[in-house]
Amino acid sequence: MCAMRPAIPLFLIPLVLGLLPAAAVGAGEDPALTLTVERLARQVEELERDRSKDRQRILELEERLADLDASPAAAGRAQLSSSGVGRGGGQGNLLNPEITAFVDLGGSLSSDGDNRARNRFNLREAEIDFRAAIAPQADGVLVVAIGEEIEDPFGAVEVSREFELEEAYVNFHTLPWDLAFKGGKFRNAFGRNNLLHTHDLPQVTRPLAVQAFLGPEGLATVGGSLSWLVPNPWEQYVEWNAEFVNADGGEESPILGGAAADNPGFLSHLKLFSDVGDTGSLELGTSFLYTHTSEDRDDTGYLLGADLTYLWRDPQQPDFRSLLLQGELFWSKTDFAHDTAGTIRDDNWGFYAFGQYQFAQNWFAGLRYDYTEFPNLGERRRDDSEWGASAYVSWYLNEALRLRLEYQHLGRDREGEGDSEDALLLGLSFLIGSHPGHPYWVNR
Repeated sequence: MCAMRPAIPLFLIPLVLGLLPAAAVGAGEDPALTLTVERLARQVEELERDRSKDRQRILELEERLADLDASPAAAGRAQLSSSGVGRGGGQGNLLNPEITAFVDLGGSLSSDGDNRARNRFNLREAEIDFRAAIAPQADGVLVVAIGEEIEDPFGAVEVSREFELEEAYVNFHTLPWDLAFKGGKFRNAFGRNNLLHTHDLPQVTRPLAVQAFLGPEGLATVGGSLSWLVPNPWEQYVEWNAEFVNADGGEESPILGGAAADNPGFLSHLKLFSDVGDTGSLELGTSFLYTHTSEDRDDTGYLLGADLTYLWRDPQQPDFRSLLLQGELFWSKTDFAHDTAGTIRDDNWGFYAFGQYQFAQNWFAGLRYDYTEFPNLGERRRDDSEWGASAYVSWYLNEALRLRLEYQHLGRDREGEGDSEDALLLGLSFLIGSHPGHPYWVNR
């Protein structure tokens, strides 16, 4: 509570201030009147100082509230479990779903003149995203896309544009015992990058290891996913996902065995989220995938993963300065059919790591390093691998429009022969409508 103040109504202050000089002149030699005028002047000055202090306190509290709302801890707790639709209750928009259109355009210039996939402009993807609260305890999501496919990037090019159902699921977000269930087709909870659609990627390209182990667009399958907020004595955010899904995927998800593979596959992801001081957050995760790798039910494989994400925001300028560090490690052991040696049990590994710094309100710059071997690849030699180093910058013209520029150097060793490639990549992404929820560490 504030201390008691002189009982002068605020609206009388200008009047008092105007009359004081005249009163002082009229006081003349009268000591009593002079003391009264001086006392009134001091009271007015004290009242003005108190009002200034109150205004300063209000400004300080508003700034502290804004900092708390923008802190990574608050953002993490609010969005950590969202990879599209969060656990919150629906908003009653069944007859008026949220509809968003995403368009992701690309262009590239490569040092390899034979790489027809590089030296061209292309429509990478166009998506239509529908979301609605279909019941108080459940949300529905439908994402359809048209993507551009280049059939033979190292020869005569055939470009086709294919329609794809990317996601279609219902999310029961308010089950008892801190449980949630998702059923349908969805992006699987393996690591961090796999949850992102193409238009949300920090860089123009998806990491090489993600493409090699999960597919060019990542892993999305049909099945069910059960998530549980795990109670723990440390009062930390711990979430466990268990998914039973179809073991298909074919060339798009090279470890999965295709439509005829024995079902189901099983995927698990455990993540821990923790604050780091007042300005940072740390997320650690482990992933496991068990599946069948061919039509032969005896051909199996498993994939292990570990991921780390650290986010820091400047407490003085949370919208202008931030640092993001992220990395993932993959290791697999799979059966695949060799052309001459029959079924072979093979192990492979890969990883990526990047750091990104926000140096202005709408500008981000970063570096990424990739390395991967080739899982489930016939005729693979032990030393066959691919690596890449990238530097990139992202500029948001506003919340709905982003430009990305990336320089990438690639090195490959395949079948005893090595080659390299340098490329300049351009990405232009924009949306029409409101952006649905996404992981908290994504720029926008």
